[in-house]
Amino acid sequence: MSFKRFSFTIFLAFFILTLLVTVGFAEELKIFYGNLHSHTSFSDGRGTPEEAYDYAKKYGDFLAVTDHCYFLKIPVDGQKKTVITQQAARNATEPGKFVGLQGFEWTAGSGHINVFETIDFISRDEKGDLKDFYEWIVKSKKLAQFNHPGMTFGNFQNFWFVPEADKYVNLVEIGNGNSTSNDTISEEMYSNFILALNRGWHVSPTANQDNHKQNWIGANDSRTGVLAKSLTYDDIMDALWNRRTFASEDKNVKLYVFGNNRIMGSILYDSTQITLAVKYEDKNDPVEQFSIVTQSKVFEFKEVVGKDSFEITKTFDVSDGYEWYFVYIRQKDGNEIVSAPIWVESSEPVKANYVRIGPEKPRYGQQVIVNFDLYNQSESDASGELNIYLNGNLISSEKVNLKPYEIIYDKSISLNNIPIGNNKIEFYFNNKNIQSSYFEVLEDSGVTVLIDRLHENDISENFKKFLKDLENEGNQVTYSETVLAGYENVNAVLISTPKLDGLSFFKDLTPEEVEWLNEFKGDVYLIRGSDDEYFEMYKSLLKNAIVIESIDELYKIFNINKSSEAEKKSLSKTVFIDQGHSNDYYKDKLTLLEKYLRSIDYKVEYINKIEKLDGSYLVIMNGKGYTDEEIKNIADFLKMGGTLIITSKSDYQNGGNTEDLNTLLDYINSPVRFNDDQVIDEINNYGANFKVIANNIRFYSACSLILYGKADILISSDTAKSIDSDGKNDAETVDKVILAASFNFVNGKVILLGKAIFSDYDFTLNVDFIKSCLFK
Repeated sequence: MSFKRFSFTIFLAFFILTLLVTVGFAEELKIFYGNLHSHTSFSDGRGTPEEAYDYAKKYGDFLAVTDHCYFLKIPVDGQKKTVITQQAARNATEPGKFVGLQGFEWTAGSGHINVFETIDFISRDEKGDLKDFYEWIVKSKKLAQFNHPGMTFGNFQNFWFVPEADKYVNLVEIGNGNSTSNDTISEEMYSNFILALNRGWHVSPTANQDNHKQNWIGANDSRTGVLAKSLTYDDIMDALWNRRTFASEDKNVKLYVFGNNRIMGSILYDSTQITLAVKYEDKNDPVEQFSIVTQSKVFEFKEVVGKDSFEITKTFDVSDGYEWYFVYIRQKDGNEIVSAPIWVESSEPVKANYVRIGPEKPRYGQQVIVNFDLYNQSESDASGELNIYLNGNLISSEKVNLKPYEIIYDKSISLNNIPIGNNKIEFYFNNKNIQSSYFEVLEDSGVTVLIDRLHENDISENFKKFLKDLENEGNQVTYSETVLAGYENVNAVLISTPKLDGLSFFKDLTPEEVEWLNEFKGDVYLIRGSDDEYFEMYKSLLKNAIVIESIDELYKIFNINKSSEAEKKSLSKTVFIDQGHSNDYYKDKLTLLEKYLRSIDYKVEYINKIEKLDGSYLVIMNGKGYTDEEIKNIADFLKMGGTLIITSKSDYQNGGNTEDLNTLLDYINSPVRFNDDQVIDEINNYGANFKVIANNIRFYSACSLILYGKADILISSDTAKSIDSDGKNDAETVDKVILAASFNFVNGKVILLGKAIFSDYDFTLNVDFIKSCLFK
């Protein structure tokens, strides 16, 4: 027998053995479909937990009810809501038929996180920092899931990595939405999933519906697929803890992925090769794209395109001591499926992750800064020697001692005189390769602009588009990685000052940064962010900084032509007034407001449906029944720079549409909500206690506002009180009555009023406030 024939025989035997083992595992593990993120009337949803589980049984195998934590402090008939929900979950569970799960959703400006199967909970009211949450989850040892990471709700400070918390946060939601559309896996959430993996998180993807209506699991076809031995509580929880999930926009696809005969979600140690075996089945739903995605590369395989069932095996060399692999599938109908990763790691507990090259596209002659996180993934001390190589040559060596789960963020080394072309940097700890990264050095051209991203910067979409145009014309854009100081070969620094939300201690410039920026030989430009206080602070600290009022100025300064993508149509001077959702006032009662708006050159349009809006203002007055698409359109309107004025009213005769309005506000991560109450004032009123006067503004039968985060209070009262007028015990206690507040959302602004104050009955009495604070 020839050597070639012998080799082929060995390969064929190995291939058959791999398939047999894979099929065996596939038979042992079954796929179940469900939803790990939903809400009820215990927070801002509808229905009871019992109703949720009963409804979900018709559409899936498991449901987790995860109501918002800040509502859970209010008991029901003297019982904790978490206890009631967990008991409902246990009562709904029928082995082999359905599994009910219970949890809560922690929400803060940095992001939202589900925690499963716990009576105790942490609320943003007392513990609103991500650091607080990670300390709590490590102490509580409960399973958690990152929810809908992205601009709207936050991405956990770019998935700030905490090694010990990685033991418990094992899931990440990359599909979210309860509209009828199956298109729930977004490019933004998918990209954030990859960012989480690169930071070091061992997380498996899920696709959930985040139901706030009575359509638990049944809203659309998006599901979380779970690979478990059986449909029991213990087996489902075991699968979730071990990351055996996939995110799917198709409700019955079957997907198994194995690496070296280990099921997806597994971590393999010290393997130099990995053989991935994939089994796919979805009758009449053929594949249009099949990819294996790794930390270093995306591999496309055309041979399975057009098939609705197949088994495929691929072998890869593992290039270093930290790599991950997952499967991405797009079906011909557009539905996407994303598997759990399989990790291949060095058994050495010390890891080097989140490797960043600055500038991202260095030019010849530039100094390159390599930043990375170094951490101990174990519960024991770790010590040894860290060696770093560039193109095979040792460039750095140091002794490192790390305590259990200790992490050193943003370690860095500087590289000079790097050759043009592709370069490879490798990290070795105790002579084991723990990470590697490739980067390209380009020939010299253009100018280099340093962008600050360390200080909760308010980076708008327009600013991002300018930076892209800047690069497209041959210039270099680089980003600050550790400290905004010490950069060489930089021609200009652009600082978009901090956003209103976020953590204050990240916003402050250090003395070192202030000194470097004031001594910088080039130009420093300040772009106004939404936090006015910090904008003024930056102006006072940076004496020579040039203040930029609009992104258009940057195009002129750098002599850059706008691409069609960078063009942003300025908002038209139009005020849209909603009339189609049972709003309190129709156009015949808004004649004075309309006359005023036209006098300051605004066009007024009365609309019955919230579609794509091109205008400056949108007015909603105690509306209800907004569809998911309309709520998304409102969020898009705000992202474009519009102003939303939204009002409610008191709960007298249950008149306020609080639930619907708060659902809308939750979508934009509002730090303010409407209370289900009535405001009365026995001292400052105009004829009756519900006709409240506050700050010389008149409110006829208003509700109060509840602040959960940072917002500007526009109107409050020291003499007014909150009462539960409808007697439903659903009014939250407030220490001080707030009747008007505002906050910024992306590029837009939201103004909330406890009652509309600009109808023909109220306009003349409140005209000064209307002109100075509402419509300008």
